[in-house]
Formats: sequence, structure tokens, C-alpha cells
Amino acid sequence: MDERWLVAAITGTAGLFAYGVWESFQVRLMRYELSSHRFPPTHNDFRIAHLSDLHMRRFGARERKAVALVAQWRPHLIALTGDITMWRRALPAAETLFRHLAEIAPLFAVEGNGEAANHLTDTMADLLHRCGGHWLRNEALPFRDGIWIAGTDDPHRRRADAAKTLAKVPDDAFCILLAHSPDIIAQPAALRADLILCGHTHGGQVRFPLLGAIYIRARKIPRTYAWGCHRLPNGTTLITTSGIGTTRLPIRFLCPPEIVGITIRNLSV
Repeated sequence: MDERWLVAAITGTAGLFAYGVWESFQVRLMRYELSSHRFPPTHNDFRIAHLSDLHMRRFGARERKAVALVAQWRPHLIALTGDITMWRRALPAAETLFRHLAEIAPLFAVEGNGEAANHLTDTMADLLHRCGGHWLRNEALPFRDGIWIAGTDDPHRRRADAAKTLAKVPDDAFCILLAHSPDIIAQPAALRADLILCGHTHGGQVRFPLLGAIYIRARKIPRTYAWGCHRLPNGTTLITTSGIGTTRLPIRFLCPPEIVGITIRNLSV
């Protein structure tokens, strides 16, 4: 190969890598608006902040930006859908995150494969409870009149039980289901929920023009469900976030980190 082409190739690769590192810190707020006849009109313009896949090692610039965006959104509820950290040494950073978020709004979380694989679920749950939050383990809780919050253990490691999770949710309640992976929709019982919030896929983390994501880590969903807001055939809304952190490579490409901000309204109001 001509030396000039080699230099150009090395320079181009280094430039793309540098851009990928830069993009991985550009946390943004991605907004969605939902309308439903089932949503209680007394809680109209209900706002949710959804965070996932922080993969925290410390409470640094990315995490501070995420907390600032959540505070600006002024949610009524904050949802964390797993892979907060997979390192025991990062537990103090996770506690800092929990305390900041719990000061903004009621905080609900579920485990990801990171917590499950590294035996951190019980520790993280205790930590969150001490900070005033709720860690959901295949269970559901009433939140406000007519609104229930449900959460499963990690679907990726086959620990989720949607039927058990939603068993106590009244048929006439608007149900928000938290699960780490969108693979939860392979369980028919999960489709009882009105809104399902997931992460895990990172949106692919690295996406290419025209091709999209090469690898999404989810096994049981169409590739298009790996990122964004989707209306499922039964009427349930699935939102999969690209998440905040990174895994394997410390880069993102055409797939920036995000906080998801959701506004829910009653369709008849």
C-alpha cells in the first residue's frame, strides 16, 4: 500500500474513534408524546424520565449531564431500566446518582444483566431503598389513582416473569412496565401493559448510514425495535432507549446517549 494511503487510513480511523468518544458524552433529551383513552384524565400531561445502561464507573461528566437533563424535564416519575453499574467499586457513584434523582421525583428501577451477572441486584436494591427509591423485582405497585408501575427482573438472563409481575394490576389501570431488555415482549403477559420501557440494546451503540445497527444484543425482537418508540400490534407502546453509557468500546457513532422524556395525555381531554 502506498505510504500516503496508509497515513490517510490511520488518520481517518483515529479521527472516527475520536469522534466516537466525543459523541459518547453528548447526552441529549429525546422526547415522546403519548395519548391514551385509558390514561386517567386527572393526571394529564404526566411526565416520565427514563434512563438506562449507564454502565457507571464513577459519577462523572456524563452522569452529571444526565441528572441535569432530568431536572430540567421536571418528571412526575423516574424510571431506571438496569445496567446502572456492574462494578462493586462503583457503588458509591450509584448511590450519588440515586440520591440526586430521588430528590427530583419518585424513582423506580429494575435490574439489568450487568447487575444480575455480577451479583449486585440485592446490594443495589438496598442502596436504592435507602435513597428513597423502589427496586421492582417481578412485582407491581400502585403509583397514583389509576396508574401502576411494574418491573421485571432481567429478561436477557431469563429471570423475568411478566405474568407474575402484572398479576395484581387491575384491568382498568394504566400500567407502565419496566424491563431491561425489549425481549420482554416475547412474553405474552407483558402486553397487558400500556407502556413498556426498556434499554439493553444501546440502540446498537454504533450505527452505520443505511445499514443501521449491526449488533443489538436482543434475541427475540425485530431489529427495528432496538431503538425508539413503537406501537405494537396489540396497542401497547414499546420505548427502547439507546441508553447513556457504553460497553465493549468507549464510543458511540450515529447513536448518541439519551435521556427519554415521555409525556402522557388522556386522548379525550
